[in-house]
Amino acid sequence: MKSLGLSIIALLLCTTISFAKGKEERFTKVPFAASTEKLSKYLELTPAQKAEVASINEFFIELQKESLRSSSKNQYKRMQYALVSNLKLMKETLSAEQYRKYVVLLNITNNNNERKVYIDALPDSYLAYK
Repeated sequence: MKSLGLSIIALLLCTTISFAKGKEERFTKVPFAASTEKLSKYLELTPAQKAEVASINEFFIELQKESLRSSSKNQYKRMQYALVSNLKLMKETLSAEQYRKYVVLLNITNNNNERKVYIDALPDSYLAYK
């Protein structure tokens, strides 16, 4: 009877560890970035804007990768920095209407994803106002 009880406890422990590990992996996925081609069509970018947006997206992905490699203590702060940097660069590149559409797109994407991009903590100055 003791061995049956110990077996059940071991099984529950393994299940708990597997569940916790699965949850941890969910937050270390590939960084979020919108496709430059799709953004180009949606925002009706000029060729110069398209090139600039492509480089901003690459920079954004690199910043997110760095944040995912950092300790969990610094991860949130670094992800916020990546997002604010992305928005600042996009605001400089896009027109007011294009930027508004971009922010709306990010908010919708964020709300639809399980993994948050930390948009809820953005200062108002980086939202759809220019």
